[in-house]
Amino acid sequence: MILFTDYLARIGCAFLMGTLIGVERQYRQRNAGLRTNILVSVGAAAFTVLSYSMTSGSGDPSRVAAQIVSGIGFLGGGLILKDGFTVRGLNTAATIWCSAACGTLSGVGFYKESAILVICVLVTHCLFRPLCTFLEKRTAGVFHYSVHAECQRDVSENIQQLIMDTLAFDQDVRLNSLFYKGDEDRIIVCCDMETLGDHKVLLDLVVSRLRSRPGVFGAGWEKQISPQEDF
Repeated sequence: MILFTDYLARIGCAFLMGTLIGVERQYRQRNAGLRTNILVSVGAAAFTVLSYSMTSGSGDPSRVAAQIVSGIGFLGGGLILKDGFTVRGLNTAATIWCSAACGTLSGVGFYKESAILVICVLVTHCLFRPLCTFLEKRTAGVFHYSVHAECQRDVSENIQQLIMDTLAFDQDVRLNSLFYKGDEDRIIVCCDMETLGDHKVLLDLVVSRLRSRPGVFGAGWEKQISPQEDF
């Protein structure tokens, strides 16, 4: 049997480890945030302590711990979503799995090992994120986009300014040309640009802002891979 003070130490360690992981997840506004990671870590520790207490000297304490892994698999599966050709939630599901591992380590009294695992998780999320973003942009290639908005002539200058203001703060976007064409009453403002990596979110933002402006009849964008690589 485990003493009550030892139980408090193990559950407290699991609570702390889950909190450290959960704070970072909550700050980034992920689906599994602070409370989820704490509950997963504490729950895994409680099951581990229960398994050890019930089977100490008369059974295999690893049986319940093995079921924690499969149980967290079902929980993580609910966080993975498919959006078209994109799969979202894999990183969140993997973090939940690590939180359960931290709780399990705390449950058996491996406090130092649990702390090392938390450090690895935080380093992966905080320090490797810029590296992953950099590599994704470098391997994605250069894309050519064309944004167009059909509007009244008297608002064309405002539309061009809106496009430039929206794209100005993205260092991975290079504006090639910005012009308009059409008759006296209704014209089409066109913008050609090059981007380093896929920028669909940015283009959707530009189009949504254009469509919300008075005097704009319609807006959209087109994309094709640019053969140039001198970005």
